[in-house]
Amino acid sequence: MSYIKPTILIILDGLGISLQEKYNAFFQAHTPYLNMWQHQYFYTTLQAAGIFVGLQKGYCGNSQVGHFTLGAGKIIEQTSARLNQNLHLDILHENQTLTDLLKKFNPTKRLHLLGMASDGNIHSNIEHARAFIAACAHHKISHLKVHAFLDGRDSPPASALQYLTILQQDLDHYKFGKIASIHGRYYAMDRNKNDDRTQASFTILTEPQASWLHYTDAITQSYTHNITDEFIKPTACIQDHVIQPGDGVIFFNFRPDRAIQLTEKLLTLDLAFCITPVMYHESLKTTPLIEEVIADQTLLEILSNHNKTIYTIAETEKYAHVTYFFNGHRDIVWPREERILIPSSSILPLHDPRMKAQEITQTVLESLEHNPKDFYLINYANADMVGHSGNLDATIQAIEFLDTQLAQLYQKVVIEQGGTIYITADHGNAEMMFDEHTNQSCTSHTKNPVPFYMLTDNQNHFQHARNWHGNGLADVADLILKNMNITHL
Repeated sequence: MSYIKPTILIILDGLGISLQEKYNAFFQAHTPYLNMWQHQYFYTTLQAAGIFVGLQKGYCGNSQVGHFTLGAGKIIEQTSARLNQNLHLDILHENQTLTDLLKKFNPTKRLHLLGMASDGNIHSNIEHARAFIAACAHHKISHLKVHAFLDGRDSPPASALQYLTILQQDLDHYKFGKIASIHGRYYAMDRNKNDDRTQASFTILTEPQASWLHYTDAITQSYTHNITDEFIKPTACIQDHVIQPGDGVIFFNFRPDRAIQLTEKLLTLDLAFCITPVMYHESLKTTPLIEEVIADQTLLEILSNHNKTIYTIAETEKYAHVTYFFNGHRDIVWPREERILIPSSSILPLHDPRMKAQEITQTVLESLEHNPKDFYLINYANADMVGHSGNLDATIQAIEFLDTQLAQLYQKVVIEQGGTIYITADHGNAEMMFDEHTNQSCTSHTKNPVPFYMLTDNQNHFQHARNWHGNGLADVADLILKNMNITHL
């Protein structure tokens, strides 16, 4: 029988803390265990947005940023913050890589600008799209086609027209280019290998259509059928919209996980080039404009260097978050690390609030029983994925179910094995489900702090926590390492 006292870090994706109760799924959920632990064990809140996670002041956190910061154990300027400086309206046209490609570009060919029209600054930033339009005008590109992916998750559910209006005004100002197609992000930005969704967008991008619909009409008609931005079907908006051999593509989304599937398909075309803000994956031969920010000496790296066994688990919707993002934007499997991937359901989280939480819990319990590891990293996607639906009741159900799953792990790890569980989140979401200002469901992330629990009967750990000056997500790794008696520079 093993004498390992396991350490577990649980990330409740999208679970923030707010004093506002009315639309707060976390407050309204029945969570007897989380409530009890808040008073019985060490509890505090941590900052997970803006300067506390390497973003510019006032920006909401997100899963990539939160997991990156938790793993790095320090505040590092995020890739998106660096891009906001470099993909700027006033200076992008000076980027040498972009300049060289556009100067060589065949003026008879089309240039296609693809990406999500949103100011969420999570997967994209509309200001980057505007900067690309200005740069193309500066370099006298004749034929620009804009293919806009509609958000509705990191922005209000029915806000697409306000963003497309901004792009249209820029195109009118420079007197060139058209909005050629629109695509709900459900289709264009799938990351769960639902090829039918990705293919639907790819088909619109590459095949002539018998009919087309101006983007304002397509969006308005979708709203009349209660189809919000995220789920609007890929639609051709002009007759001459397709990507043809020799055309150039600029994909301005900067976060890789929801851009990879469509990029793989785009690279099967005979393109002049495919520009991306950063490299999406080493296997994808795009032309990145800047290098993604990298962190080393991350939490898992330090644990591995001290010969600790590691167990990493999430469902596919969040798998990159506990691997690539948590490892500092590095695709690394550490020695003595076991990774478990639980396939996410194709059913929308709104209709399946439990998602794969039970499967994750049972898989971890089996490991703890038969082959316990020194350190477990677990992501539960429910609060974020169901929170993005904007449905308060479903999100309450999701959080209540998580409470039951955490109770099972607590019984096994803390009570039976004498281990320690840390529970936190990467950003807020589920604590704000309606926005009275926009009079729409709030489907986006928030700037709110996140909870931090330490569940243990180890009194030394309690003393360390009392002396700990934890303020944000970047401080979590230090406490974990100290309690595991690991010193590091």
